[in-house]
Formats: sequence, structure tokens, C-alpha cells
Amino acid sequence: MINLLPQEEKQGMIAKSREKLSIIWGIVIFVALICLTLILLSIRFYILAETDYQKNILSQIEKDVQTADFKKFNSIIQKNNLILTQIDSFYKNEIYFSKVSKIITDVSGSKALHITGLSLNRKISGGIQASVSGISDTRDDLLAFKKNINEDGRIVNPYFSPGSWVSSKNAQFTLTFEIDKNDK
Repeated sequence: MINLLPQEEKQGMIAKSREKLSIIWGIVIFVALICLTLILLSIRFYILAETDYQKNILSQIEKDVQTADFKKFNSIIQKNNLILTQIDSFYKNEIYFSKVSKIITDVSGSKALHITGLSLNRKISGGIQASVSGISDTRDDLLAFKKNINEDGRIVNPYFSPGSWVSSKNAQFTLTFEIDKNDK
């Protein structure tokens, strides 16, 4: 029947059918977008409801857990954690007295040298500031001790007090020096 119609009417019918087809496709796409939007909104509302429910459960559990025993136990744990961090800090900053005394006895070498006092202090840089006092039978033994200290690479900045050199016998001396943090 279309073939019997004039050409202009055929073109008009084809244009109308295309127009109807595009309107139908537009409506289908519009409905699909509305459905997708509704599905996403329902998912969003579901997630919001679930998170609110989970928050309520969490707050209820927190209320149940916050009993006096739990708070006491929590304070005990915090106190013990503080003690453990202090112990850890102590062991990290510990001065090994035996290693320092070994360095001093290795350097002295002489039996004519008697150590009467030893003081150790940790420096901020990690090394050790040491102060040694003692008695030397003779000044020559003290000079030999000074020479040994100056030659030892583990001892840094040795300093004998000026009063150490006054007596030729039974010389009382005071020595201050540093030990590098790697040699402690």
C-alpha cells in the first residue's frame, strides 16, 4: 500500500515512523534510568540503615563492656605498658659497667696504679663521660698510664687534672675522658 502513495507521503510516513521509534527508545531509556536511580537509592538507604544499626550495636556493646572491672583491667594494662616502655628505654640507654672497666684495666696495665673511684655518665650523643680517680706509686707509672690512654683508640679526650703531677710518689690523680657509643 505504501508503494501506491505519492513520494511525499511516503517520506512523511517514514519520518513519522522514525519519530515514533525515537520517542519509544527515549521513553525506554528514560524508564530504565528512573529504575536504575530507584535501585541505587534503595541500595543507599539500605546501607545507611545497616550502618546506623551497626553503630547502635557497637554503642550497646561499648556500654556493656565499660564495666568497673573492665576499666580497672584497662588501667592495669596501661600502667604495665608504661612500665615496659620505661624498662625498654633503660635497656637501650644502659651503660655496661663491665665493658668500661675492662677498657680502663686494659689501658692501665700497671700494678702500681690503684683506682679508687669511677664515675660514669651517659652523654646525649650516646657516648659515655667517665671520671677516674686513683693513686699511682710513682709519677713515672702515671706517665706510662697517660701514654697508654693517649694511644688507646677507644678513649677520647683524656684529661688529667693539673694536681695529678705534683707528687713524685703516691701521686693522686683524676682523669676524665669519653668513650664512644660504639665502644661501650
